[in-house]
Amino acid sequence: MDEGGEPACWLELVCPECGRLRERPGPGPCENCGADGQADGQGGGGPPDAAEPPKA
Repeated sequence: MDEGGEPACWLELVCPECGRLRERPGPGPCENCGADGQADGQGGGGPPDAAEPPKA
């Protein structure tokens, strides 16, 4: 039996700025919109930290 294939969850590939799938997970700019991909400060692509004050 062959192993491998598509990952079960592609959430780490979703750009938090434009919502499109990135070519590679992790840090670095989005290939689609140029955003740095670290909206939550940790590169996880999740929602902003609630404890962080709003940016002016």
